[in-house]
Amino acid sequence: MIFPNLSRDIERNLADYNALPGWKRKLLAGTLNSIHAVALIRFQFWCRKHRIPTIIPAKLLFWFFRIEISSEARIGPGLRLPHPTGIIIAPGSVVGKNCDLYADTRLVLAHGNRQGPVLGNGVFMGDGAKAVGAVTIGDDAVIGVSAVVTKEIPPNVRAAGIPARVLATP
Repeated sequence: MIFPNLSRDIERNLADYNALPGWKRKLLAGTLNSIHAVALIRFQFWCRKHRIPTIIPAKLLFWFFRIEISSEARIGPGLRLPHPTGIIIAPGSVVGKNCDLYADTRLVLAHGNRQGPVLGNGVFMGDGAKAVGAVTIGDDAVIGVSAVVTKEIPPNVRAAGIPARVLATP
């Protein structure tokens, strides 16, 4: 397959529609903004891998979705973007498998640091959530709406606030 992670991304973005008949799911696959966005993201990474300039997919992502993703970031399979607008992922950032990034999520560098945030597998970042600098967010963590992560977040916890702090553990 030309884009190996794209099929897993599409599967996760259509998961809310599993009860629909097959033809309706196929129709949705062609019309959902989340699927268009992840397809452009995967195309951007494919271009980089094959040493093709990434300007076209990068500009399409920005023009249509206000998404800026560095082609130097790493994103695992199963990326889900329920509301794909305003997302920024800086160079050196890592997004694990099966992560959910809602609108206006930011994974950005801290001043003078070239390493971006690292999200483990299954991380959920609510609308407007931000991770700043070389922080790690553990597997299956939930980061609340508008939270600002400036320190490590352990796996399997809920965190919220500015700065984000752990609210609940399993």
